[in-house]
Amino acid sequence: MLVVIGLMCLVAIVMATRINNKLKKALLAEKANSKKILSQKKSSEVRLGRIGENMAPFVNDWPYDQNRFRFLGNPVDGVQFTDDEIIFIEIKTGKSRLSHVQKNIKKLIAEGKVSFATFRIAEHGCVFKKEVMNHCNLCDDEE
Repeated sequence: MLVVIGLMCLVAIVMATRINNKLKKALLAEKANSKKILSQKKSSEVRLGRIGENMAPFVNDWPYDQNRFRFLGNPVDGVQFTDDEIIFIEIKTGKSRLSHVQKNIKKLIAEGKVSFATFRIAEHGCVFKKEVMNHCNLCDDEE
């Protein structure tokens, strides 16, 4: 009788081990599938964001003259020119946030660390001229 009970216990242990192994494999497969779906979702969000960046200046709610917007793409999406202002624009969709680099650009602009530079190519060499601009310092030179 003890032999039969021992065999039954052994069979139960073997079956439980097999079931456990099958469940582990199924769990690993589900994790891999979840990663794949998450990756596809993120990829779709990135594509949607890029489409939004390219289309934003052409929607009816765009607050500026869309013909005076210039795409940069990186590190900010573009620059909007008006008669009395130059605006660096970063277009976001969904829950996306400013990157570290974009936050730094925003900070530099807020601190007035924006310059205008001319790089002149001439027969006898090149000349680089940089002027620090602020609200009181306007460039009189047409360059």
